[in-house]
Amino acid sequence: MSKLVSASRLFGGMVKQFIHESSVTKTPMRYSVFLPPNLKQGSIPVLYYLSGLTCTDENFTHKAGAAQHAAKHNLILVA
Repeated sequence: MSKLVSASRLFGGMVKQFIHESSVTKTPMRYSVFLPPNLKQGSIPVLYYLSGLTCTDENFTHKAGAAQHAAKHNLILVA
């Protein structure tokens, strides 16, 4: 089960960060979901991004500017 760690507004949308215990690695794992501002407008595509060794969910969502592009193109991001 995932636990909400933080939620903040970003580019008119919302970024929610979660943590859960991995059943495989037996360690806590973190992921983020960006919900664009026009979420209630029908079906919205989801883009999944798997981070590498040095990239975190925050690097991709915030620092790389992915949330800004997702808001512009009405995409949900899961990183």
